Amino acid sequence: MNILSHRSWRVALTTLALAIITAPAAQAQDEAACPYEDAKECAFENENLSLFIKGRDAYDHGREIGDLSEARDIGYQLAARKNKNGRVLLKMIYMEIRMGGHKNYVQAYDWVNEAMQRNESYARLDFQSVLDSLKKRMTLEQLAAVEAKYPAK
Repeated sequence: MNILSHRSWRVALTTLALAIITAPAAQAQDEAACPYEDAKECAFENENLSLFIKGRDAYDHGREIGDLSEARDIGYQLAARKNKNGRVLLKMIYMEIRMGGHKNYVQAYDWVNEAMQRNESYARLDFQSVLDSLKKRMTLEQLAAVEAKYPAK
């Protein structure tokens, strides 16, 4: 993926995240604007939104330092809560892994393998291509460690 298309992708995701984030913020000013009948459901959705914002921040920070672990944990927390933003965050993480954004390549390889074992799937994301991309970045020692864990079938 060239830099221009990577930048366009980031701009689109940022725009989407801002739309998701600002809509509930506008509603927060008017307590009666909650789209749910149950106050507990509103609180649950507000918690999900706060968690997603925390996950996006962790993703941005993780891209800077090369460690997406915290963002991945939050993505799975959201997914466990049946929140669609968890899948959004996880897909972003796997795409960043494919581009070399998580610097612990063996750990990233484990994550992708785990996702494949859970039969996770995301539109236009091929886990095998992510694994192949990781293998190209690995040292001989890292490749040996991965091949020992995951022998070829």
